[in-house]
Amino acid sequence: MATPDQNFIPPLLQRIENWFTRHERLFPGLLFIGVLALYLTFPTRNYYWDGIVFAQTIEDANRLSTTLIHPNHLIYNVIGYYFYHLLHSIGFNARALTSLQLLNSVMSAISSVVLFLVLKALLRSLYLATFLTVLFSFSATWWRFSTDADAYIISVLFLIVSFYSLLPDRRSRPFLVGLLFSVSMCFHQLAIFFGPVALLGLAFQEVGKGKKISVLLKFGLTSFVLTTVAYLSCFYFAAAKFSLVAFMRWVGSYSPDAPLSSNVGDMARYSLRGQLRLFFNGRFNLLNGLFNPVVIFLIVLLAIAVGVLCYLTLKNFARPGLKSFHVLLDNSRSRPVVLMSIVWVAIYLAFLFVWLPQHTFYRLFYLPPIILFMGLLAAARYHFAIYRPTYRLALLAVVVGLANFLFSIYPYSHAEKVPPTKFALEMSREWAAGTVAYYALENSDMSLVRYFTPSTTWVLLTNTDALNNQLSDIYARGSTAWLETTAIDRLASTSQGAEWLAAHAKKDSHREVKDKGFRIEFVQVVP
Repeated sequence: MATPDQNFIPPLLQRIENWFTRHERLFPGLLFIGVLALYLTFPTRNYYWDGIVFAQTIEDANRLSTTLIHPNHLIYNVIGYYFYHLLHSIGFNARALTSLQLLNSVMSAISSVVLFLVLKALLRSLYLATFLTVLFSFSATWWRFSTDADAYIISVLFLIVSFYSLLPDRRSRPFLVGLLFSVSMCFHQLAIFFGPVALLGLAFQEVGKGKKISVLLKFGLTSFVLTTVAYLSCFYFAAAKFSLVAFMRWVGSYSPDAPLSSNVGDMARYSLRGQLRLFFNGRFNLLNGLFNPVVIFLIVLLAIAVGVLCYLTLKNFARPGLKSFHVLLDNSRSRPVVLMSIVWVAIYLAFLFVWLPQHTFYRLFYLPPIILFMGLLAAARYHFAIYRPTYRLALLAVVVGLANFLFSIYPYSHAEKVPPTKFALEMSREWAAGTVAYYALENSDMSLVRYFTPSTTWVLLTNTDALNNQLSDIYARGSTAWLETTAIDRLASTSQGAEWLAAHAKKDSHREVKDKGFRIEFVQVVP
């Protein structure tokens, strides 16, 4: 009697599968080129706020300096600084933001290749390894941040490489895993929660209590010493002196808007939303104004893929059960990986349940084990024998990739679909070189406008008396002066400031863009 997986294998798909099997060695290279090409073709214009600050910091640094060091992502700006200048040295004179986007895209494509190798080694199925990698590469949050400037992608890359070294069939290498783990933490502190996974993996690789203790000590000492030396060195370089209390406060520093959550309902809601947004995100109305024959074709293709996926799911529907999970735990080869994956996901889920659960991008740190676990469950259906696909996974990967591309990636590669970016570019065209902008508090919107108006000067607002004298000098040399949102709000908050603003604001100079999540406002002021 035919199994469900033999019910739908069209001859064309079978021939394609046979061709891919014969050319299996080409897959890592093809994956890298294909993933990277898509990332580079559609870089996001919906910039992550920290990425703008990273890029500004790199461009403001005339040399390797303390401004590039930050405890949460210790070496990211340093690596970005060298990469930015490397590109300039070979004639690619891109701005730092573009350089960081390029770096992330390359590192993300490498992540896809390494994950493919992990999946292939574990599942021994080219089909599963390929389409799970596609699902990973084009999942919503991973794809979006792979085309932006952020420290998460590179940090997760080193975690995936560490996991590859921890596979049960591989020789125990505690020093290498310790090094990789330390590098990951130096790119972002959140990588620290991978530590128990590494300890568990190394313990599974060895037989005998003595050997287990030995490799665990080697890993622990290696990662602790390397990470501590890196942080101590950077702290001393930044502070020019050493204080243990100051060092601990520096290492544990975080943004003032990042407290632990206390509302259980909100935490649960944000956590559930975060799981969904890891894979799907975007809005249908973002495509307004962007329709063309290619987009229409992709929408039709998406509709067909969704229809076929629903048909295959219903046709081969099997009631969920624990059989596959029992197979996983009974299989001596898969059991360690299952336990490592569960620990990996559980630790991050628990921490992110209370720590900024609304920020989906932190959940990128446990996306790889989710993909791994999906593959293990699929392979367990056949007791890790030859996997006979129903092509549901392939269609799911296509649906996820197409949906994310159409309703998020493609629209957000256009500046006009991102009002703050569009506004910043408009101000860059309106403001002449030498324009002075006053602000009262640093914020992400101000950083965005500042970055895209590089010929302007930004000055912290102090008081109106000083401002009166400065305005005279600014206009005497033929420049103009503007107040940014926070400066306008500060002046408007007092009767004296409001009177000054009414007297000095130039008529019809008000520029503003606002929505639920942002409000950017400028007004020109004259002596």
